[in-house]
Amino acid sequence: MKHKNAGLVILGLFCAVLIGLTVYTVAGKNTDRQETENAETAEESREDAGTSGTITYDGKQYKLDTSVRTVLFMGIDQQAKADLSGTPGENGQSDSLNLLVMNTGTRKAQVLQISRDSMVDIDIYSVGGEKLRTEEGQIALQYAYGDGAERSCQLTSDKVSDLLYGVRIDNYLSLTLEGMVVATDAVGGITLTVPEDYTAIDPAFQQGATVTLNGELAEKYVRTRDIEVLDSNNQRMDRQSQFMSALIEKLQGIDSTARYASLYTELEPYMVTSMTADELKDISEYSVSEEMLRVPGEIIEKDGHAQYLVNNEELQKIILELFYNEV
Repeated sequence: MKHKNAGLVILGLFCAVLIGLTVYTVAGKNTDRQETENAETAEESREDAGTSGTITYDGKQYKLDTSVRTVLFMGIDQQAKADLSGTPGENGQSDSLNLLVMNTGTRKAQVLQISRDSMVDIDIYSVGGEKLRTEEGQIALQYAYGDGAERSCQLTSDKVSDLLYGVRIDNYLSLTLEGMVVATDAVGGITLTVPEDYTAIDPAFQQGATVTLNGELAEKYVRTRDIEVLDSNNQRMDRQSQFMSALIEKLQGIDSTARYASLYTELEPYMVTSMTADELKDISEYSVSEEMLRVPGEIIEKDGHAQYLVNNEELQKIILELFYNEV
């Protein structure tokens, strides 16, 4: 479902949140280390929250804050495929996952970044839509086993909910990698100062250089990583955050409704959303924190793939802060 009316004023918001599009490939030493910290406690908390809206932590009881709404923003690589135990998924991957958490009472919002390598139980479907089995895999792969549109977005939303102790994902909005490139070119490029030496990515990315990124350079800047360095995704996420801030600033400088409408029209072929026009417009009225939170965890390499092992204890603290009130 795509909506063209209203919502134009939040073009900058969803473009900025979605441009963390990445392709994760890893080369390095194998390790069998598996993070299982507080797994049983986390699972019990998920069950409690899902059935009663309450959660017990460190001897205290917390109740779900019903004034909180969420929107999951997804950056989609349509060319990426998944193949779990010989069952291919052909409909792309959600390489960027950012959850906008909005408090309808305070009218404040917070972005929670979720690693696309977070390990979850992936539901594997046949081409005809029949569920075959469930298998552990990177959360980005769940998108591939949908339809490449609404169903893929909903399947991914369900997995994000599972990861975050069953919190409800109210809506979603996805944008493809091509859409990010189009957005960058449509606003006349994004100017920023390169914080470190990234000439291995492109000769233009010299430390301290001020560069104006067109769509092609922007894709390199937010997407490329050194596959020989396992934790290089942290550097890439820093670049993505920098790019987001610069894009927001550029879009905030546009004061023409007609120009926003034109940009929206250009991006529409690359977007899928469950939101109505009124819901889109409502997001623009929130004050979004400049500091982004990240789901805590550790990235390892196993069987030739990156795996992000979530720190359940630290994640639970974030979930309590964002979604619950102490009873």
